[in-house]
Amino acid sequence: MVREFAQAMAFTGTPDVVRIFTSHLLPLERQVLRVTLGEQIYALKLDFTSDVTERLAHEFEGLKKLSAHFLTYDKLGTATPVYLSKSGTFFAMNFLDFRTAGQRLKESQQIQTTRQVYRRAGLWLTAMHEFKPQKRSPFYGEWMPLEVDARIDDGQMHAPANDVVRMRDILAEQIDDVQMVKDTRVWSHGDFHSENIMLGPGMTYAFDLTEARMKLAVYDVVDFLKVDIYRQMPGEGIDSSGIIASHREMFFKGYKHGIKPELFEVAMRGRLLIDWASITKNGFKDREGQRLRFLRLKERLDIAFFG
Repeated sequence: MVREFAQAMAFTGTPDVVRIFTSHLLPLERQVLRVTLGEQIYALKLDFTSDVTERLAHEFEGLKKLSAHFLTYDKLGTATPVYLSKSGTFFAMNFLDFRTAGQRLKESQQIQTTRQVYRRAGLWLTAMHEFKPQKRSPFYGEWMPLEVDARIDDGQMHAPANDVVRMRDILAEQIDDVQMVKDTRVWSHGDFHSENIMLGPGMTYAFDLTEARMKLAVYDVVDFLKVDIYRQMPGEGIDSSGIIASHREMFFKGYKHGIKPELFEVAMRGRLLIDWASITKNGFKDREGQRLRFLRLKERLDIAFFG
């Protein structure tokens, strides 16, 4: 693959290659390489099944259109596609080498810095959601209690089942109150979490658009704002959705499209509950990060569901 790409770029030296990502779920299928050809650095995204599924070919074509779309915005961008392999099993894009939004939020204790991360993420998502014409579609939230039930039935959940069931039942009632309410439907990123956003000097980038498709805008917003649980805040600073009120405010200073607050709050509570119920007994036992995440999520869920 590297040889094919180097030849396509008319590079005659010796490439420097480092594997920088391997999928936890599909390690033998999906990987990312950093490839240096002289002074130019690229990311090669690999999917060894994509010659059949055409997954990467679809993503490459979509990324070409999206990167052109972002050229019309100031200080916002995405990775630039460079080369799609003949077989469709990899494509190359320019390599972005900046700290992610998640890294900045975990490293910085400066309130102004963290607030700007949220605002810049909101600005980028505004542009993403303008890529295709927006629509109005009903909210269907019954999938969230079903996701929680699947974690309970699996038998690997660390959280006390009684606590999870109690919150699930409250969530189901709240979903009934907003079911079928229409809200903004857009071309969504599909995986807009804080490690898929990079903040360079004066520029905000997002990448990994494999899951991009039309869906309610609220889900992209929830995907990003759930990173908020990693920051400590006294209970009075947490709003009824379970996140820090000032961070939500700053995000929506950047994000300009209408999201119904009642839908956002239900979707946020559901996402936090699913994440809490997804922490397994073994994960809690073996990984310090999972133990911290478990405790932070419990703190936020208690506020979101019980005030």
